[in-house]
Amino acid sequence: MESLDDTKAFGAAKRVSNNTEVDVDFEIKRGMDNWGQFEEDWSFAIHEVPKEFRSSKKFDNFVLAKQEEKEQKFILKSKPYHIEIEPTNICNLHCPLCSTGVDAITRPKQHLKLENFKKLVDEVKDTTLMIALQNWGEPTLVKDLPKMIRYATDAGIWTHMSTNFSIKHSDEWLQELIKSGIGRLKIDLDGTTQEVYEKYRIGGNLELVLKNTKRVIEIKKENNLKYPIIQARMIATKKNEHQISDFEKLSKELGVDEIEVGNIQLNPNTAADEWLPEDKNYVYDTYLGANRVTPCHWPWSGLVVNSDGGVTPCTIVDDPNSDFGNVFETSIMDVWNNDHYVSSRTTWTENAKRSTTTICTLCRNDTHNKRLLRVGDTFSLTMNPDVKFKK
Repeated sequence: MESLDDTKAFGAAKRVSNNTEVDVDFEIKRGMDNWGQFEEDWSFAIHEVPKEFRSSKKFDNFVLAKQEEKEQKFILKSKPYHIEIEPTNICNLHCPLCSTGVDAITRPKQHLKLENFKKLVDEVKDTTLMIALQNWGEPTLVKDLPKMIRYATDAGIWTHMSTNFSIKHSDEWLQELIKSGIGRLKIDLDGTTQEVYEKYRIGGNLELVLKNTKRVIEIKKENNLKYPIIQARMIATKKNEHQISDFEKLSKELGVDEIEVGNIQLNPNTAADEWLPEDKNYVYDTYLGANRVTPCHWPWSGLVVNSDGGVTPCTIVDDPNSDFGNVFETSIMDVWNNDHYVSSRTTWTENAKRSTTTICTLCRNDTHNKRLLRVGDTFSLTMNPDVKFKK
C-alpha cells in the first residue's frame, strides 16, 4: 500500500486504499465512461459515486448543471446534484472547533423526522448523485438513520456520512446500519491514545470507537457486502500530528478499506496558533496567506438541509438567520431559484443586479479570510456578531 505522503489531495485530504478490492484510483476511472469528461477541482468528485448510482437522467442533469455554472446562469433549469441532509444537530461530544461542540446557540436542537427525509428523497431521486447524512451533529444518535439510508439507497442515491462512533450501539443497530446500503462510512480517529484523542474529541472514548469499528468491519465481511467503504479518518492538528504514522499503522491493523488524513478548519483570528499543525503539508494555503479568488461551485451544484428544514448554501454556515428558505414549507426547487440563490449566483458577475445580500456575497469563496464572522473559535460562518453560548 502506498504511503499517505505519496498521495494526491482529495478535497484537502490525503487518502489511500487499504483494500485492493476498493478502487480509489479516480484517474483510471475517469477514462472509462462518458462521465470522464468532467474534471472536478473541489471536494465533490463524481467518480466517488459508483456506476450503479449514476443514470442517464442524472447524467443529463449533471451536464446541464456544469453548463449553467460555466455560463454563470442565475435561474437554473438543472437541479442540485449533491445534497447534505442533517439527521440531527445534537452531538454527544464537545469538539472545541465545532459550533455544536462549544454549545453555540444557533438553531433549536432536534432530530430529522423520517417522513420529512423521505419527502426530500422523493423530490431529488432522479437527479441527485449523492446525499451526505451529516452536518452539525452526530448522525448515529438518530434511531431511524438506517431506515433513512435504506430509503435513499433504494431510490438509487449514493450515501455517505461521518461519525465519531463513540456511542454504545447495540449489535442489532450496527447490523441494520451496515446492511442499510450506506456507501461510505467515515470514522473519526483523531488520535491513537486516549490522551491525544480526547484533546479534540472531548468526551469521546477511543476504546469504544475502536470496538465499534472492529464490529462493523466484521459485519461487512460476514455478510459479504460491497458497501460501505469503511474509512478511518484523522483531522491533523498540532496536538495529534506526531501520531499520523501511528494512525496509519492502527488503521491497517483494523482492516478498514480507506485511510484519510484531513486538514483542520478553524477561526484564523483566534485558534490558528493553538491548532494548526507544524507540518504545513496538513495546512490549507489560505491559512498561510494565500487568497482564494475562484467562484464557488455550491450555488450551482448542491445545498445543505438542516434538521429543521432550513437551507444553507454550504456546509460551513451555522446561522439560521442566513437560511435561504425552508424545504419543509416549500419544495427544494422553489428554494433553489429564489431571491437568495439568484443573488448568491451574481456574486462573481460584473454589473449584476442583486436583490439581497447573502452570506455568499460576504464570503465570496474566500472561506479562510480573517474578515469573516465566525462562531467563537470555530470555522462556522455566521452573519450574527452576537452569537451566544450555553456555557
